Amino acid sequence: MAKHSFASLLLFAVHFVQAQQNFIDTGALGGDTAYARQLYFAQRAEELTIYNGVLHIGYSPSIEGHAYFESSAWQKGFVIYNNVRYDNIIMKYDLLNDQLIVTPKEQGGMFIGLLSPRVKQFSFSAFTFIYIDKTKQNTFLSPGFYQQLVRGKLTVLAKRAKVISEKIEGVTLLRKFQEKVKYYLLKDNQWQAVNRKKDILNVVKDRRKEIQKFLLKNKLNYRKDHEKTLIALAEFYNQSSY
Repeated sequence: MAKHSFASLLLFAVHFVQAQQNFIDTGALGGDTAYARQLYFAQRAEELTIYNGVLHIGYSPSIEGHAYFESSAWQKGFVIYNNVRYDNIIMKYDLLNDQLIVTPKEQGGMFIGLLSPRVKQFSFSAFTFIYIDKTKQNTFLSPGFYQQLVRGKLTVLAKRAKVISEKIEGVTLLRKFQEKVKYYLLKDNQWQAVNRKKDILNVVKDRRKEIQKFLLKNKLNYRKDHEKTLIALAEFYNQSSY
């Protein structure tokens, strides 16, 4: 077993150096290499490059709600950081500061805010976020993390953010986290902000009548449910485009 582990770790070391230059999907790796990768991360977790960043101290419990995506609980997933993929990372996404928070230990560990431009992608619980950099991509979108709702010929992204609202009741200052969402479509390398149904139809004008029939048949109303409508429409468009 010792010889097997040592050989596997050597194999992983070679792969790790190569990954610095060219990211390789772990799904394509053999069993021994995947095992060695997991063993390496487990044994040297706190020494990994991904745990370099700024200290995250959290927020005052007096503020109603929380600053994070979906839940304040820690989640496990993968992160592509400096073009290297790290699996089984404990994380949560801070929507107030648009920052991914990671920790080597959920209990009693340091909570670290990663440098966002170095995070290419992260995913947990079936949610996927990508980093958009307008200096490298042809877009008017502000730099930051965007949730990838649908990917294909017609791509749908959601920009989620939280702010702290304040109001005074009597002599008490009440503070609360509130979430805001904006939606964007990408088709033929052109981005479109979505503020109304007309914006969607302008993007899919090549099949406008077909899309309108689809929305009517499935009782989809953008005004009543932005996200559900966009996802269903994009999936329909992509499936029937191939």
